Amino acid sequence: MKIIIKILFLALVVGGVYGFVFYQTPQQRVFKEVLSRAQAGQAESFYQAGVLYEQGQGTVADAQQAAQWYRKAAADGNLQAARQLAHLYIAGKLPAQDAQEGFVYLQWAARGGDEPAQKELARLHHQGAGGAAKNEAASLFWCMYAALQQDEACINQVKQAQVKTPNLYEQAFKAFTASIQAQVGSGEAALELGKMYEEGILAPDMEEAARWYQAAAEQKIPQAQARLGLLYAQGRGVEKDEETARALLAPAAQAGDPQAQLYWGKQAYTQSEQDGGPDYTEAFKWFISSAEQGNLEAQYLTGVMYMQGQGTEKSVSKAMRFFSRAAEGGYADAQYVVGQSYYKGLGIRPNRSEAEKWLGKAADNGHQAAKELLQELTAS
Repeated sequence: MKIIIKILFLALVVGGVYGFVFYQTPQQRVFKEVLSRAQAGQAESFYQAGVLYEQGQGTVADAQQAAQWYRKAAADGNLQAARQLAHLYIAGKLPAQDAQEGFVYLQWAARGGDEPAQKELARLHHQGAGGAAKNEAASLFWCMYAALQQDEACINQVKQAQVKTPNLYEQAFKAFTASIQAQVGSGEAALELGKMYEEGILAPDMEEAARWYQAAAEQKIPQAQARLGLLYAQGRGVEKDEETARALLAPAAQAGDPQAQLYWGKQAYTQSEQDGGPDYTEAFKWFISSAEQGNLEAQYLTGVMYMQGQGTEKSVSKAMRFFSRAAEGGYADAQYVVGQSYYKGLGIRPNRSEAEKWLGKAADNGHQAAKELLQELTAS
């Protein structure tokens, strides 16, 4: 019996040692799987292998191995990999004599549209660090690219440069537009530059906005067609031309652009008696499609149509759902309706605090009727 117990004890000890030696953590298993796929030539695993080596997840951190896999991923077109490789050089984790290679990879990622790389180049040129020469015009140039992607810090920097350092701004902007011009074949860069002119990120210039939208619209980009069509409909930057506007907005709406759909919804909703009167069914179709894509005005108008039963069944609950979405997004008319509804109990239970909140938001957005109703509410 003692012999059997000793044998069992020995087996448990040996099994425990075996399990200890060969046990793998979940991170180690993930690393093994990723590395196996990368070594087998699966390109989508190159970048993952680089990240795991850089961060030491499931393996010992190894910058050289990380760089090897980042290079493979970058060669396959991965912009993040190019940026991460550059960061290894900038952080001093790779041989200093090869630092210029990192700067080249960072530029490649930035020119490919990687926003973090664009912002990093702007910072490096401002500081004269990381292999970049100190050059404020180059710094502003890359910040303009980041502004294309709606980076708030760079948008503010570009606006400030127009006022505080106009000569520097002109120098950077000349290089920037030349660079964009070289990319117009894709259409996307032209669209973004047009938006910068229209929205005032650059000095507002509707003629320039229209010119860049035209370049993008020729590439059949729905958002460019919609924006250019609206300029023609409003006569902003171009001569007003309803026929051209409709020709641009029709395919954009069919392709799903929410602004174009909103336009056609309004056209159907306000159709004159001479043309057969309002077509509420058509209007509702376009409004709700635009609303579902997040257009605030379309959400509000969809709520109006549900509330009145125009082009769809009458439903106060659905109306309030769309009003609330638009209100949450900051649309003043919707905020007023929600506040009024809480105040008077229109379709929802009266709630004074909610009424004050939403009427206050609408009033802050300049809604005069909301200001008057809020005064009435606070005085009672």
